Amino acid sequence: MSRSKSRKATSVLSFRLMPSEHETIRLAASARGLGPTTFARRATFAAAGLPAPRNERAPNPNAADLAKVLGQLGRIASSANQLARVANATRAAASVTASLAIVDELTRVREELVGR
Repeated sequence: MSRSKSRKATSVLSFRLMPSEHETIRLAASARGLGPTTFARRATFAAAGLPAPRNERAPNPNAADLAKVLGQLGRIASSANQLARVANATRAAASVTASLAIVDELTRVREELVGR
């Protein structure tokens, strides 16, 4: 839905795709730094001879790389959490502290990357 105060897009258009078609569109959109919905919306506007939508956010060229980095950070944090659980179960306080420090640092890095 539009974030614009003067233009309220309220109609929804949807269509079904085969899984392979969906994946092809998703990959084409990703290669252009767009989500599949924005990609399909732009293509539809162009095919219908409508002017390009003006109210879209600019694509983030680093979005795919950021998603990969955040995914890796999440996996590392999950592993550190598992280490902390094992250390806690075996009463290895130093290991618990070290594991939790790793999780805290990964959280800080994530927040710095996403700007929160």
